[in-house]
Amino acid sequence: MPLFRSLLQWFTNLIVPRKILKMREYSARWKRVRAAHLKKEPCCAVCGRDKNVEVHHVVPVAVDPLRELDPHNLITLCASPCHFMFGHFFCYHCHNKHVRSMAAEFRKAMKEKICLERFP
Repeated sequence: MPLFRSLLQWFTNLIVPRKILKMREYSARWKRVRAAHLKKEPCCAVCGRDKNVEVHHVVPVAVDPLRELDPHNLITLCASPCHFMFGHFFCYHCHNKHVRSMAAEFRKAMKEKICLERFP
């Protein structure tokens, strides 16, 4: 039975991304780096919202732990939907190394209202 519970816990952690984020252990300096980043970039890089934003690692900590505190590896994204869509391509086990350029292109299109010109 313990094996079954372990497998069930593993599977639950696999499909529940918030649990994975809570389990991740950041260094003691992460809170300061995160606060400094949000002071510098308080709005979502994609949609411009300033509520319910998250600091996203362009290269995940799991892929390169040495870049956890690198300010050039961080981008602000709103929790929903931009973080999931642009940061992870709709799957929290994936990452988008082009998130900055995609966010900038989308934000520019929104400001210029290109979407409204194409679809009147």
